[in-house]
Amino acid sequence: MGLNRKTIIAAAALALGAGIVLGALAGRSEFRKHAPAAVARAEQGGADPFASALGVQEAFRAISAEVLPSIVEISVKSATVVDPNDSGEVPWNDFFLDPSEESEGPRYFQSHGLGSGVIVDRRGSTYYVLTNAHVVGEAEEINLLLNDGSERTAELAGRDVRKDLAVLSFEDPDHQITPLRIGDSDRLYVGDWVLAFGSPYGYEQSVSSGIVSALGRRDGPGDNINDFIQTDASINQGNSGGALVNIRGELVGINTFITTPNRGSIGLGFAIPVNNALSALNQIIENGVVRYGWLGVSLGAYSDEAADSLGYSQRSGVLVYQVYEGSPAQAAGLRPGDLVTALDGRPSPDNERLVYRIGDKAPGDVARFTVERFGRSIEIAATMGERPDEEAVRAMHEQARPGFVPAPMTDDLAAMMELDESVVGVPVAEVYPRTPAQALDLRPGDLILEVEGSEIGSLKDLYVALADSDGDPSSYTVFRGGETLVLEKRP
Repeated sequence: MGLNRKTIIAAAALALGAGIVLGALAGRSEFRKHAPAAVARAEQGGADPFASALGVQEAFRAISAEVLPSIVEISVKSATVVDPNDSGEVPWNDFFLDPSEESEGPRYFQSHGLGSGVIVDRRGSTYYVLTNAHVVGEAEEINLLLNDGSERTAELAGRDVRKDLAVLSFEDPDHQITPLRIGDSDRLYVGDWVLAFGSPYGYEQSVSSGIVSALGRRDGPGDNINDFIQTDASINQGNSGGALVNIRGELVGINTFITTPNRGSIGLGFAIPVNNALSALNQIIENGVVRYGWLGVSLGAYSDEAADSLGYSQRSGVLVYQVYEGSPAQAAGLRPGDLVTALDGRPSPDNERLVYRIGDKAPGDVARFTVERFGRSIEIAATMGERPDEEAVRAMHEQARPGFVPAPMTDDLAAMMELDESVVGVPVAEVYPRTPAQALDLRPGDLILEVEGSEIGSLKDLYVALADSDGDPSSYTVFRGGETLVLEKRP
């Protein structure tokens, strides 16, 4: 059926009206896009639209003016062999070596390293600079370029390789340089403003801004034991060892490494929290060396499944898995199966953070633990020993008691082990080498049914039985490969 004249006119009018409305909207949109400054300001209701932005700008300007005099560029000379084709997981060399230096293969030469540092302390006419240990390396000569353009020769006061920290010192009786104020990195939150200072690519006294992207990042390069601040403040080669400061202009981190596929910044920079550095800094200034405390325990993660198997209502804390023979922990009365809920009155939410806090204690310091032990809350004070070298620490594994890591039974684990519902016990996840547990032939995958005749149906049963035997049972009954075996000590 055809359209009549009235229908056509009505449709045309409707289309015209829509066109007028759309045109008006388009004009309004274009008007808003290109609105005069006076109109844009009028829409702010009389408020200054630039006040907030100017406040941030003034803050950054004030912070930079205060911090820059404390930032130094570090250049080092050392004889070394470098393979420029070695592209490890983290580009340590790329972060502080001169990027203009190239080579077709490994060679022996005098390298000229470049990094940053921050003046953090002064004792009389001696100034102390905090930086990364990898920036200094095995330097034969260390030179500093200060904010005023003057140069100083520095000495290595000491280093902490486990935390990738080094402290340099230089003398200056004629000038007054204010060390950078040190903040509290434990008070940082994700989203906080931060500024990074350093000498990227040799452009000294550079500043970049960003936010705290994440906290508590782990698995740093090498054997670095820190947790890290992640930031998107631009960090590049040469920034290593430089300062990360908060919006108050306080030092909260030491820029340490970047993750990048192309040698440039992609917004993944990492800094050592300053609270992690304070113990090493003070020990180096006072004694020239860093001495770590030693407790003599192996700590592990604590899950809801473990809580149920242990009978603990507490759902956060750190579980003691091993206690070493002759250790300060054993002398203080810590036991395998204890749940550490606080250290020195502060909660311990996870094992890695607790390890950092224990590690910051010096030999002779007292660590005060709040421990949950099967319905009792116990306070235990342990006097820290001195941590030996890494080789000696590895050799101590044979002193671990009970010498194996048990796991809570779960439905998935029972299915994986193909266990009948009538078989009840505690699975073995790991056995330490050269321990009495290994000597008894206890193996990963075993299901512990009895300890010295006591039936084991849960982690609580196991740890109570271990405590009764002083952590060194003479026999285990285990379920292995469909068979029940009795493992006993042999002469």
